[in-house]
Amino acid sequence: MENIFLVWTKYQARVETLSEEFKRKLGDTLIVYRPNPAAHKVKKIFYYLKYFINDLQLLVEKKPKRIFVQTPPSHSLLAPIIYKKIINKEALIICDLHNAMTREPWLKRLGTQRLLSDCDLIICHNEVVYSNVLNNKLFKIFNYNNLVILEDKTPKLKKNFHQDNHKKQTNEPVVFFPASFNNDEPINEVIKAAELLPNYKIIMTGNSSKLKRNFNIEIENLPSNVLITGWITTEEYKRTLNECDILLGLTIFNDIQMSVSNEGLGAEKVMVLSETETLRLIYKDGAQYCENNASSIAENIQIAYKNSDELKRKVSSVKIIKEDRFENQIRILLEKI
Repeated sequence: MENIFLVWTKYQARVETLSEEFKRKLGDTLIVYRPNPAAHKVKKIFYYLKYFINDLQLLVEKKPKRIFVQTPPSHSLLAPIIYKKIINKEALIICDLHNAMTREPWLKRLGTQRLLSDCDLIICHNEVVYSNVLNNKLFKIFNYNNLVILEDKTPKLKKNFHQDNHKKQTNEPVVFFPASFNNDEPINEVIKAAELLPNYKIIMTGNSSKLKRNFNIEIENLPSNVLITGWITTEEYKRTLNECDILLGLTIFNDIQMSVSNEGLGAEKVMVLSETETLRLIYKDGAQYCENNASSIAENIQIAYKNSDELKRKVSSVKIIKEDRFENQIRILLEKI
């Protein structure tokens, strides 16, 4: 076995696209997902222990040359490190570092610094994360020559689908907001923005129970122009993405690149994104940007819809720039491997 990609969650679009790239350039690549652990702290410890044992057994069986590990959690690095130290000292451990590893609670969690120091390479997801780690020396005992940048690979999602039911039932502009209802999304402001946009249809993914739990919002209290789809299949997601008039991608964090905006770029959609350093750096003038408050979100959705043709031309150019940048980034990564 050439490569294994360990992921302690149920699915990651980034992992899927990168693994295809690694297959082409590094040989066979096996993705190993683990179910999301229980939220209860004590139960989570037992889940992590089980995943550690399962990972170590798998590594001993497959004997990979390269082990890619998505973090957080940092504990997912433990089995690969033990495998390398005891069984295969030639194996490479490559940490795919999500931005959450650069702040609390993960940055100062017991063992994180030591585990990262045993990695052969650390991959940052964008230039803002890379600069933050490098300039602030966030990892105290790591060789920074082994720190690289690799953004998400832009998927090819531009397709012509038959009209979706959302579009058949209304002539209103459709705004698609793929949400998870986590606390890093300004959900309350999006709902207030929907109230300011009665002539727009707002489609949101996400689990309604999380909407209630994290934001104390009941579905029956949402504005009439807001539709919560719940979980949808990959095909339904792609269809809705391609057929919407505007794709909305929002985050409260400055260093997140967001998979939704990358997918929007792949589909060459008109996008309204949060005004952050990272998103501006990656998507340049290929999107309309807003502050994370209702009035700004509503205003910029209307501006984006009015300027749709111009934004479509720009996003097409930005897509080419980002694809070229990715090829250069992965070339540098492969040279270090």
